[in-house]
Amino acid sequence: MALVGIDLGGTQLRVAIADDRGRLRTVVRRPTEAARGRQHVIGRIVAAVADALAEDGTPASRVRALGIGLPGPVDPSAGLVISPANLPGFRNVPLNRILTRGTGIRSYLHHDAHLAALGEHRRGAGRGASELIYVTVSTGIGAGLLIGGELYAGAHGSAGEIGHIVVQKDGPLCTCGNRGCVEVLASGTGIARAARELGAKTPESALHRLDSPSAEDVVRAARAGDQLAISILETAGAYLGIAMGTLVNLFNPQLIVLGGSVLKAGAPLLTPMRRSMLASSWKAARRGLRIVRPALGDDVGLIGAVEFARLRAGHARPA
Repeated sequence: MALVGIDLGGTQLRVAIADDRGRLRTVVRRPTEAARGRQHVIGRIVAAVADALAEDGTPASRVRALGIGLPGPVDPSAGLVISPANLPGFRNVPLNRILTRGTGIRSYLHHDAHLAALGEHRRGAGRGASELIYVTVSTGIGAGLLIGGELYAGAHGSAGEIGHIVVQKDGPLCTCGNRGCVEVLASGTGIARAARELGAKTPESALHRLDSPSAEDVVRAARAGDQLAISILETAGAYLGIAMGTLVNLFNPQLIVLGGSVLKAGAPLLTPMRRSMLASSWKAARRGLRIVRPALGDDVGLIGAVEFARLRAGHARPA
């Protein structure tokens, strides 16, 4: 018997076939082509599953379950995709039912950050930790929670939206509609926004010479000693630390697995983040806390989706 795991993003769709113990055997990658709408994307998912099964030599009848992770908000208990910003047209879509019908495989969805947390817990850096938070800082900022060794999604699947903790009163407008969310200040998108706004006012900075600097441009400039770039990363790190401290106070975790492309910025971001987290969290809440890097790399979403399929198929024990 086999399992299917899907990692669906606004840019890339990946489908994995795994054995009954969750070990990946075959991986198929496709562009999502999200701009072409919901029906087109769903058709691509179903076709990619069929292609992956054919490449693996496994008939759909030999698959126990399919797990799919995608950006929130989603409602896992209802099998609904609510309204992810980077998947146009996916509003209140009963994706579990649609994929079960389209593939012939029992299908189960969850927020991608939560499945990343599950993957690290069962197969990666979080083994043995019953109270774990997975935080990802990339284009956006999100978190997945395990409490008592079980995924915690909240009443309707929205738990872990760390990116929308407000850390700056009357700050920049966030895509969620609020102002001053940590996502708009400390994500890759937020760092790029700060670089555009501040670079335009700072002729002595290398960022001033770029029409639309990215977060990667800011990191490169900081490594070259650009003071504005260093300041942007330090500010982002300080705001991120406030949000991290809030998580520590709320959940008293044993372990935080901290990942995402923005963390590659290194010390200019991480040092103020740690300082700010210490200042904004209660000492008792962080007693024994460890913060580690992920162990599963780019496969974390796929492995998490496979592990979710294993759970839903009745395989409760980690591989």
